[in-house]
Amino acid sequence: MMSKKVFKMLQPLLRLILPLAAVLTAAGSMLLTSSAFAARAKELFWSSSLPELIISAELRARVSVEKEDEPEPEPEPEPERKPEPEAEKPVPELIYTPPEGEAEENPTSEPKPEPRRDGDASPLSAENIEIKNKTDYSPDIEALLNSDIDFSGVTVLIIHSHATEAYMPDGENSYVASDPFRTLNVDQNVLRVGEELKAVLEARGIKVIHDTGLYDYPNYNLSYSRALTAIKTDISEYPDIGIVIDLHRDALEGKDGTVYKTVADVGDSPCAQVGFVVGTNASGLNHPKWEKNLAFALKIQYSMCDKYPSLARPVKLSRYRYNQHMTEGSLIVEVGCTGNTLPEALAAVRYFGDCLADVIEG
Repeated sequence: MMSKKVFKMLQPLLRLILPLAAVLTAAGSMLLTSSAFAARAKELFWSSSLPELIISAELRARVSVEKEDEPEPEPEPEPERKPEPEAEKPVPELIYTPPEGEAEENPTSEPKPEPRRDGDASPLSAENIEIKNKTDYSPDIEALLNSDIDFSGVTVLIIHSHATEAYMPDGENSYVASDPFRTLNVDQNVLRVGEELKAVLEARGIKVIHDTGLYDYPNYNLSYSRALTAIKTDISEYPDIGIVIDLHRDALEGKDGTVYKTVADVGDSPCAQVGFVVGTNASGLNHPKWEKNLAFALKIQYSMCDKYPSLARPVKLSRYRYNQHMTEGSLIVEVGCTGNTLPEALAAVRYFGDCLADVIEG
């Protein structure tokens, strides 16, 4: 045991060494603030109790180590992704109206046609024209429907911003999917539907260019930008292009993942419906011709309602431009949807092509 005499002799030295050790040890502590640390160091410096100094330093070191060894909280597990709907499930028919609660996402009711009588030269009535307006604009539908348009002698450009879009596989029409309801098989995607439309128009003596580029593959993003570059190139090569049909397949799916089909009661074979998307300048992009495009769509819809009741879906008036500023006859044409088969889409595009040719011929 250390004698009191020796202790008194060493006390000045200990007062210099031990506080310094305590200071260095406590510096790693995560529990003391700088002000509390300074106060405690001062207290220890003037203390004459050697055991207190030693215990305090050991305690702080132990607490600091325990704090550093605490494990990081485990990240929350990511929610499981819902699987894509299986193509083999039965496809419900959606003829006129969508399921309850889906009216904002799905097409509205079927336009009721008002057939014109032979020799009737009265203005076309907009009573049965239906528009799904997503803009703040209020176009004069009656005036646009009866406005003069002239597409005589023009060339029609058929293009596909989303060329890999495909339909519900059936027994004779199956394909290797590049993505759900998409394929690179040109005999099964919308390129095949575009070829059918080309044949219908050419049979009526209308010149057609079919651009078969895959502008949505391998990257879906910026597909409209790539398609716009192609449209500009096509117009520069064929300056008489006055109509641009961007032909798509629509997607119609309920909130529960159910895939629906559209059905038109036309002819003896199953037939899909056809809809149009007309862009505007509401997004801020320059598009001075959007009302011309809308008039074009309304005239085709009127013809469809007149000749093939239930074929037409409502015209969608959109805030976005969709490359339709290039001509006064530019439209997105949606032939059928994911629940329809390729034969149903081919039947629909033949009837649409007949009405399109009527409007072109005036």
